[in-house]
Amino acid sequence: MKRNPNLNYACLPMENAYNVRELGGYATKKGSVTNHHQFLRSENLTDITEEDKTFLIEYGLSAIIDLRSREEALIYPNPFRGNAAVNYMNCPLITEDVLDLRAVKEKGFDPGAFYIKLVEYKEMICKIFHFILDNLDGCILFHCQAGKDRTGVLAMILMGLAGVSKEDIIANYEVTHTYLKENVKLRLDDGLEELEFSRPEWIENAYDHILEHYGSFKVYLMAAGLTKKEIKKVRKKLGN
Repeated sequence: MKRNPNLNYACLPMENAYNVRELGGYATKKGSVTNHHQFLRSENLTDITEEDKTFLIEYGLSAIIDLRSREEALIYPNPFRGNAAVNYMNCPLITEDVLDLRAVKEKGFDPGAFYIKLVEYKEMICKIFHFILDNLDGCILFHCQAGKDRTGVLAMILMGLAGVSKEDIIANYEVTHTYLKENVKLRLDDGLEELEFSRPEWIENAYDHILEHYGSFKVYLMAAGLTKKEIKKVRKKLGN
C-alpha cells in the first residue's frame, strides 16, 4: 500500500484497521480549521501490521489514550504499549454497569443515555485531558474497542471545544459505521445488531446534555476540573 505520512488524511490508509480517522480539517466558529496530525480516533489496533505501526509513527504519533477497561486492554493489547516512541495510558471511560456497548446483552438498551453517563464521568475526563496536556507535542491517538462509543464521546468533546459545528460533530460520529462494517470481527448478533450503528440521535443526546447543563464545552471542562489556561492549551493544539 502506497501512503505518505506527510499528507493530511481524513481516514488514514491502514492495512489492517478500518476506522483510524483525523479530527483535523473541520471548520470552526472562529473561521479557522482544526489541525491535522494532532488528534486521531480509532478502533482497537491489536491486529495492525508492522507497516501500519511504522506509518503511524511517521505520521507523528507520540501518545495513545486507551479508553477501554483494563480487562479489554489485557485481552486485546495495544501494539504500542511499551514502545519507547509512544506514551501510552489506559484511561477506562466506562460506567459501573456497562464496560462496552458490544458487551450489552439486553434489547432496548439506550446508547444515548450511556453516552451521557460517560460525559458525566468527569473525574476520568479530567484525567484524560491532563494526559493530553502532558503530551501536547506530536499526535495523540485515542481509541476504545470499536472506535465508536467511548471514542465518539471524547471526539465530540474535543471537537466541541474547538468550536466545530454540531452538524459536523454528528457527521463525524455517523460515518463510524460506514468504516466499521468492513471489520467482520466487530459484528454483533443475538438481536443486538442495532448497536453496530452510529445513530445521530445517540451522540446528539450527549452534545445537547453538555450545552443544556453547562452552557458550553469550556464550562463543562472547567466543571470537570480543568483551568482556563489548561483549556486554552488544548484549544491551541486543536487549532483554535
